[in-house]
Amino acid sequence: MRISSALLFVLMLGFTASAAPEFATTGPYNVSFDMNTSLNYTVQSDTPISDALRTAYPLRIKTNDSFLADIRIYKYKDLTDSTPQMWQTINRQGLTELGWRNITLATDMIIDGMPAYGLAGQDSANRTYYTAYYWLDSKECECGPVSIGTTNVIIISSYPLALTGNLLDTLHIEIGREAERQEPLTFAPPKA
Repeated sequence: MRISSALLFVLMLGFTASAAPEFATTGPYNVSFDMNTSLNYTVQSDTPISDALRTAYPLRIKTNDSFLADIRIYKYKDLTDSTPQMWQTINRQGLTELGWRNITLATDMIIDGMPAYGLAGQDSANRTYYTAYYWLDSKECECGPVSIGTTNVIIISSYPLALTGNLLDTLHIEIGREAERQEPLTFAPPKA
């Protein structure tokens, strides 16, 4: 079962969409995607949430009480370790702590032109969720064998595999023109 779930999750990126794309804004980010579905859904941006390390810009796609997909764009205040292997471990553990089971990992994904990975699993009510993770600006660091970035994107979807695949395959996020000016950033390595 795990192998077939992982295979299906990897295959979901092969779907192509042909309906008109959807455009939305959350904070300084312009988001576009094409779910390629006849289902009626709403797209809603919510208030940004900030803490000491980052600001989260949420966007929700929802079909009644049936399905939802959350796109969360996290803008870190400083350069952050964006090494995929580390985040795969952290995110998988986080889903396990939430009570997810049958978690499968899909690597070698590309979302919005960037390297990505996904996790799929089931909650305690046997609902299947698909998650995907990538960095908009991850780059190899001259400071060692790590990658660094400031903008992390997390997608969590309860839509069926084909619709989630359409979303991931067509997702594009860019910063608005007025927000392109960047302030100096510093890199603080993780504390041991």
